[in-house]
Amino acid sequence: MARRSPYRDEYEEMVERQQRRPRRERQEQKRGTPLLLKCFSWLGVILLCFVLGYLGTNILMEGLNKKLLLKPENRVEGQADLNALEEAERSRAAAPESGENVQQVGLMLYYVKGDTVVEEKRNFVARTKEDNIKDALNAVLSLSGVPGLEQVKLLHVFRNAETAFLDLSSPFVSALSSLGQRKSLLLLTGIVRTMQDNFSPVTQVRFLIDSKTPASGGVVDLTVPWKMPSRS
Repeated sequence: MARRSPYRDEYEEMVERQQRRPRRERQEQKRGTPLLLKCFSWLGVILLCFVLGYLGTNILMEGLNKKLLLKPENRVEGQADLNALEEAERSRAAAPESGENVQQVGLMLYYVKGDTVVEEKRNFVARTKEDNIKDALNAVLSLSGVPGLEQVKLLHVFRNAETAFLDLSSPFVSALSSLGQRKSLLLLTGIVRTMQDNFSPVTQVRFLIDSKTPASGGVVDLTVPWKMPSRS
């Protein structure tokens, strides 16, 4: 009986191991390939979704901008937008000068003309009552056309219930002196009636000169309240 060589057993075992190794490696590669493909597939899907979402958002925003749904008021995207913005600015700047969309108030003015008091209605920009009192008084002094009144300044205006306090500069006293008693009475009557008829509940006027109580001894007494006689 032939004896089996131990070297032959080792050789066959080595050959068998060599044959099994590629098979195991191929099996491992087969198991690993689907996982790698899955990773790349998922990355591709994510990248595709991102690109589609980005492009879709841009298209949507451009569409909304064209319809002026999300476009800011002063956003300029071209020459047409720039021209429209400049035109709007010019319109807003011209509105106060043209008087459009500006609320006005009509005031009845009483001023001296010759030897009598005449009345005239004029429109002024509607402001606070004190500011409109200033507008009315300055207009009365200007329309009266008495020499010296153009130098008179209304320093302050304030009200206390039915009394309006008019703080005038000192040229007012000099102007009254040059007018004489009769025309001074007409001027003060016009001022008081202008205040009474336009600025309810004002019924009387107190005059101050340079923020102080006037001195007595003038052609008319400015130290007392002035009011129109009661209408019976």
